[in-house]
Amino acid sequence: MQLLLLDQSDVPFDYDPSFLSVEEADWLYDQSLHLDWQQHQIRIFGKTLPVPRLETIYGESGCDYLYSGSVLLQPLPWTDCLRWLNHKIETKTHYRFHIAVGNRYRSGSDSISWHSDDEASMGKDPAISSVSLGATRKFSLKRKQDGSIQYFDLQHGSLLLMRPGCQSTHLHQVPKGK
Repeated sequence: MQLLLLDQSDVPFDYDPSFLSVEEADWLYDQSLHLDWQQHQIRIFGKTLPVPRLETIYGESGCDYLYSGSVLLQPLPWTDCLRWLNHKIETKTHYRFHIAVGNRYRSGSDSISWHSDDEASMGKDPAISSVSLGATRKFSLKRKQDGSIQYFDLQHGSLLLMRPGCQSTHLHQVPKGK
């Protein structure tokens, strides 16, 4: 896996901009359009609001994912293309993944705010992998200790691996953009 070099020596992640070939990424993008995308509702500061993106989850039965104490995602059975992708990611990273959570950003107005994937349902210090398909989006990673931020672009067909420990030391987001 190609390591993206940052000016901080303790950033626990790897980024491979060419994880998928262009043909594989294009095929997966086309397949992703047929997944069961949902607009969920989240409760924040006493208000119920739509999540600012579409979401889906596939994977092993019983591997539910609850985040922000108000959004429960229950996995649908793996599709053939997601099973293929999961195998490819597990072979590359040497980590096992039981679910695939999809975030679909319909435009630059869709986003995900600063957070860590540290929910109890993910286990202690989980490895999180993220494959990007479609338009390039900015990704931000912020150290919890001092608030320093790194930005980089997630490209079509790329793989971001946040290794165990990243969720306890860093926050991340996909901000709104043009």
